[in-house]
Amino acid sequence: MPAKVLDGRYKLIKQIGAGGFGHTFIARDMRRPGSPPCVVKQLKPASDDPNFIREARRLFNTEAETLEKLGRHDQIPQLLAYFEEDKQFFLVQEFIEGRSLHDELKAPLPEASDLDNEPQDKILAELQNIGAPTRDKQISEVEVLQILKNVLEVLEFVHSEGVIHRDIKPDNLIRRKKDRKIVLIDFGAVRAMQDANTQLTANENGESRFTVTIGTPGYMPSEQCAGRPTYSSDIYALGMVAIKALTGYAPTDIPSDPATGELVWRDKAQVSNGLAMVLTRMVRYHYTQRYQSVREVNQGIATFATMTEVERQATTSKIVRSTILTSTSQLASSSSAASNISNSSSTRRRTVTNNAPASANSGVLFLFGGLLAVVAVIAAFALPAMMRNKQTSVIVNNPPVAPIQTTSTEASPNVIPASNEPVNQTINLEANKESLIIPNKISGSATHTYTVQAKSGQILSAAITGNGLSITVLNSQGLALPDAANVASVDVPITTDGAYSVQLRSIAGNTEVPYQLKLGLKDKTIAQPTSTPLTSPSVSPTPTTGTPVATPTPTQSAPPPQIEIKVRNK
Repeated sequence: MPAKVLDGRYKLIKQIGAGGFGHTFIARDMRRPGSPPCVVKQLKPASDDPNFIREARRLFNTEAETLEKLGRHDQIPQLLAYFEEDKQFFLVQEFIEGRSLHDELKAPLPEASDLDNEPQDKILAELQNIGAPTRDKQISEVEVLQILKNVLEVLEFVHSEGVIHRDIKPDNLIRRKKDRKIVLIDFGAVRAMQDANTQLTANENGESRFTVTIGTPGYMPSEQCAGRPTYSSDIYALGMVAIKALTGYAPTDIPSDPATGELVWRDKAQVSNGLAMVLTRMVRYHYTQRYQSVREVNQGIATFATMTEVERQATTSKIVRSTILTSTSQLASSSSAASNISNSSSTRRRTVTNNAPASANSGVLFLFGGLLAVVAVIAAFALPAMMRNKQTSVIVNNPPVAPIQTTSTEASPNVIPASNEPVNQTINLEANKESLIIPNKISGSATHTYTVQAKSGQILSAAITGNGLSITVLNSQGLALPDAANVASVDVPITTDGAYSVQLRSIAGNTEVPYQLKLGLKDKTIAQPTSTPLTSPSVSPTPTTGTPVATPTPTQSAPPPQIEIKVRNK
């Protein structure tokens, strides 16, 4: 039987797909030099109703225009032609030579001959697990990151054109043979007019419109199942592709928490905490808790996933060490100035020469500098005390001073310097020690995350000071703890050993907001966490006008200090 030629131009060579919506063929364009291959999609409407055909034609033309616009991107197949023939609709697209991620991740079936060489106990064990979910090939975290970055580049372009793909899955991600880039295919085209679940409804003006749910189970989030997809729906689907690649399990085989609906997948993959945090947020059950744009996902990957745990520890140690060196340098400078004033009245001066070579170990230099600072401090206080002996003391009561309301900042010996960059740090907290105060700045939709190791029976305390800021405490699975989401302060009882993340967000818009985060850890068991919600200042009406005004908390001033005056005998 001769091959069929469509539109007098496209000669069908091989069928590569079939379904309820129609067929997909490899064809050759007989009107182009060399008759290059192309892909022809036959889209057959599910009904012969004239209203259905008319609406299908309208939708077909609209979607064809969208594909024409999207085809400008190098990683999206170009639309070559679209036409109608015998009440059937056809799309002709660029042929992408390559292999889908579905085929790359598919585990090869064992050869029958291999079973003959296996011991009997292993064969019996496999037979007992024959009903268990099938586990496909797992790939490394580095490969998953490459796939994510490659697809996110395409997805950012698609979303910028106002288009939601709605069916991102391994089958629709093709690794192009010539350059190994990921190409995004199958934009649903006119899926609505040929899907088995399509319904033709009429709006308030009597015009016919399609209602349909497009997507693949497991890769389709809850809002998309309800027919209300958003840009974050595509982000969810891409996150599921990455989890599928890391775990080897299909999304429908990954369990979820019955209380929250969140997926439980980290125990099935070898993955760093950074990438796990990004993927967990990408596949949140509720779309408002996910990344809302591709830009936010890229920011999360740049902040969390490209830094290993060893690098995080080194970065945190470097920050703390820099703080200690800065404080010691300031102390040494002030002590040296005081020492020079004291030595001006003495008859002997001792000079210490540092003969250490320039290549000496920095740790030795730091220790030697600390000893010099201690000697300078002792000299600064000891010499004036020796000069003040045998002096008469007179006590004068200073008159009381009116209190002045000032804004004070609580000091702490362990302070991390402020930074305007996105933050993801591992903080080393010691139980029952002085709380750690972290000053910083946050702007826009950035998220600052501080990770703390805690043990069962301890209490993790967190409090934020800053305008329009809130904190959320997450467990090692990346899930918010009860009564610890979007609060100003909280005391969380730790029930399981592990890493707990204190996540800080701004609700004040794009303005830059300074803040101070206070973290503490105590060895004490409390039944329920206590938290302080974000509230406004209390107001009370004045008797004269009835207008509510803020009632400030009175500041208790300390009694005036006594001043000791030394009178020198002549």
